[in-house]
Amino acid sequence: MFSNRNTTVLVALAALAVLAVTLGAAGTVAADTEADNSTIEVTNATTGAYADVTAVPLYSGSPAPNVTVTVEGLPNGTDVGNGTVLMSETRTLQSGSIESYEYQITDSDRANYTRAHISVSSTGDGSLIDSVDIGSIKRVSAGGGGGLGGLGGGIGTTGAIAAVVLALFVYTRDN
Repeated sequence: MFSNRNTTVLVALAALAVLAVTLGAAGTVAADTEADNSTIEVTNATTGAYADVTAVPLYSGSPAPNVTVTVEGLPNGTDVGNGTVLMSETRTLQSGSIESYEYQITDSDRANYTRAHISVSSTGDGSLIDSVDIGSIKRVSAGGGGGLGGLGGGIGTTGAIAAVVLALFVYTRDN
């Protein structure tokens, strides 16, 4: 049937095919994959943008994925990918960990951008990322007047104290 030379060539071709498939699969695992992305509105109340990336609880045998979070400032009418990169940070995601990325929006950012695009990508096995949470951090204004907590209180607290003192005065005077 086959001579030794033909058998050797066939075995070498089969080994080369297996090697090509193996390298191709390894190349696919190491490719950059986008885990999630979102665009937030930048207003006077926006103080930051964040992304929390959570790894699956337990994994072994796979290299830990490197996760990159990028924040891109977008002026009005500018498409994603054509803005200004404000932050790009890469970390290695360990088993069961949560990596929190945060970018502080500056006054200059608020003046120049109407939106910020946050993208999360990974190099390695993307299936090791359990969840991604992306959002904005907003300044919360405190209401005026009357809480009982804190110093100074306001008119509401003062009014409540005055009403109690007046009630005690009237009660003790009548008794």
